[in-house]
Amino acid sequence: MPGQKLTKEEKIIELNKFRDLVLATIDYLLADSSTTVKTESFDSNEYFDWLKGQAIEHHNHGRLTRLKQWFRDLTEPIIEGRNLNFNGYLYNKTGYKVNVFDNYFKRVEAIIERGKVTTNNQFYDIGLMINQLCNEQSMNKEKIQILNDLLSAYESGNPTKNAT
Repeated sequence: MPGQKLTKEEKIIELNKFRDLVLATIDYLLADSSTTVKTESFDSNEYFDWLKGQAIEHHNHGRLTRLKQWFRDLTEPIIEGRNLNFNGYLYNKTGYKVNVFDNYFKRVEAIIERGKVTTNNQFYDIGLMINQLCNEQSMNKEKIQILNDLLSAYESGNPTKNAT
């Protein structure tokens, strides 16, 4: 509902949904041994457990935007890895039908249609798509060029991106 203010009831529904999605995504990442890191000073399992507590706190304080951003950030490696079982996992765990891949592809297509990258999130989505296209056997060079042009235009107009 972009541009519309949610009613109190709608916000509660969305808060519950994104709390559940974030917690389920964290559980998914905890169960994936490829996301496990343990060193003398860092334990990813402890960190993910801490994140779960923070997600609950954000829910309790009505921070819907933060939960949505966390869901987006937490699902990024899953999208990048093209783990197609994830949508089914979310549905089984939360009861919510969410297609993170469909949403991702729609976001990228909307950016292409608009012809402009305007946020860091869009920048990362486009970069991720370029990486995916470059790794496919039937590389779509035309689309890769369009996406690279969008990134270049964004970088040239965004000093914080040029510093990275």
